[in-house]
Amino acid sequence: MFLLLLSYPVFHPVDSRATGMGCAFTAIADDEFAYFWNPGGMAFGENGLGFYYERYMDVPGLSVNSMTFLSGNKNMKFGGGWIRTATSFYQGGYDIVDTTSASDNIFSFGMGTRITPNMGVGIVLHRYLFTCFDGSKSGRGFDFGIRYRFSPVWLGFVARNLFSSSGDEYYPTIYRAGIGFLGLPKERIKRVKKGEKIVRVRERYGYRVAVSLDVERRAYAVRETDTGWNEGVWHWFVGIEYSPLDILGIRCGFSDVEKWSVGLTLGYSNFLFEFSYGGDQETIGRRMRMNFKVKQP
Repeated sequence: MFLLLLSYPVFHPVDSRATGMGCAFTAIADDEFAYFWNPGGMAFGENGLGFYYERYMDVPGLSVNSMTFLSGNKNMKFGGGWIRTATSFYQGGYDIVDTTSASDNIFSFGMGTRITPNMGVGIVLHRYLFTCFDGSKSGRGFDFGIRYRFSPVWLGFVARNLFSSSGDEYYPTIYRAGIGFLGLPKERIKRVKKGEKIVRVRERYGYRVAVSLDVERRAYAVRETDTGWNEGVWHWFVGIEYSPLDILGIRCGFSDVEKWSVGLTLGYSNFLFEFSYGGDQETIGRRMRMNFKVKQP
């Protein structure tokens, strides 16, 4: 479990919306968690705050928590967050000797900018800190991402864990590319009477629909095949999202990593609650994820 925790925030997906789409999010990342999925999408996102919680249904004592933010103007935005993975196991009694616990933290800060109206690039710096009962390790690294629009088609690319290390552990670089179709609601300005004044109110109408496909290359990972152990592992991810209203959204996804996932969004005004549930039979079981997001008015 500790070996898993050492690399968990670096490889571990967060955000209920993205995971509900099967983690096929590289091309369409446009919310507070864009810094994690594709820094190039930060410049296209809406300002806001996000809070995340994940529970492993089949592994007692293991949880993931995260906080994130995104702020800025139309052409340049700043964002980042904190992801904490923690575990504790009690193997008998209440003696501290019988208790083993560990936590892995990643602190991130990044910037995304539009270099053209349809193209964004971004970079995120990470600080890693792993602690357990017998010591701690720390390190740093960064991610680089690009997002480009051929309306309504989006392309995305991200290189993760560039020059990343924690203590004597070096994280291999992961390359990920995606393509997505993204249809967004339209906006119109309405004149509304409030008392004796007439004010202008921005209103969205229509629906949001997204279909996305990601492929990922882990160059230094190994996989057992019929001919032996081969270096280099490919993964695929596909997801669908449909939001007929600002207050409701549904999604589902499939991949060769987490197999299947489903998700739901409920919203009111500038507040969003997002939930996803998925199965991961080859590793450590089922996962339940929840988000709470606050959008800037």
